[in-house]
Amino acid sequence: MSVLLIRTLSRALSWLPFHANQSLGATLGRLAWRLNGKLRRITEINIDLCYSQLPEHERRELVRNSLIETGRQLTESAWIWHRPIEQSDEKIVEIRGQNWLDEAQQSGKGCLMVSPHLGNWELCSLPLSRQEPFTYFYRKPRQAGMDKVLLRWRAHLRGQPATLDVSGIKQGLKILKAGGLVGILPDQEPDRNNGHFAPFFNKRTLTMTLLSRLANRSGAVVLFCVVERLPRGKGWIFHIIPADKAVASRDIDEATIALNRGVERCIELCPAQYLWSYKRFNTPEDGARSPYR
Repeated sequence: MSVLLIRTLSRALSWLPFHANQSLGATLGRLAWRLNGKLRRITEINIDLCYSQLPEHERRELVRNSLIETGRQLTESAWIWHRPIEQSDEKIVEIRGQNWLDEAQQSGKGCLMVSPHLGNWELCSLPLSRQEPFTYFYRKPRQAGMDKVLLRWRAHLRGQPATLDVSGIKQGLKILKAGGLVGILPDQEPDRNNGHFAPFFNKRTLTMTLLSRLANRSGAVVLFCVVERLPRGKGWIFHIIPADKAVASRDIDEATIALNRGVERCIELCPAQYLWSYKRFNTPEDGARSPYR
């Protein structure tokens, strides 16, 4: 029943004009701020950890704005999943850094496109698939029944999925070695067997090693990509940013430090649009209590 409800709500949200859709999302974010529940608490903890140098009133304003942007991300994702892709495509009003992708593709090397949970990360597959197939790694959702639904919605944006298991990783590596495009989210907390602690906003954070291994083994060019949301329903700007070459280093310390530094650079574009409500620091290196408890 919950999956049916999500499908129905998602379809209904897509019927709204784009500006109205985003306004509704902003209202949901303001409600999350006023209710002072779990989302706000996690967001406050993360921003206090990462921006401790800011005055308290600036941190609280960033928390509020972050919740508003999270609401917009929720509702506008429904819009792009169900609307004709031409409508979403025309709202990508500018692409910055296209030359980095062009140079990588002209070199014949594969491209590993790294998209943090920032702006509308769901939309990255649309501009990247304009000229050739784009494959993205995905982690199955926890909610039973949502897997097929999400894959169908994302297929609408022309992305091809590869699971984060042995067969899916082999598939992605093969595509990269053949000069193709593969996308990955870099900022989900891995398990300890597939992670390494590295600084993220000066906090030692469990960081994925898969990305660096893929880059090293494939020789692919690593580029960050961000879909930044513009105010008042004006659309999005698509950013392509080169990664530090150290992200492909065999030295795992060097590689994960470079990866997190790259994510930080992306967040600097639009800090309020990062998914600060995710428990990014859930596993302390010293075995202490999680900061979210």
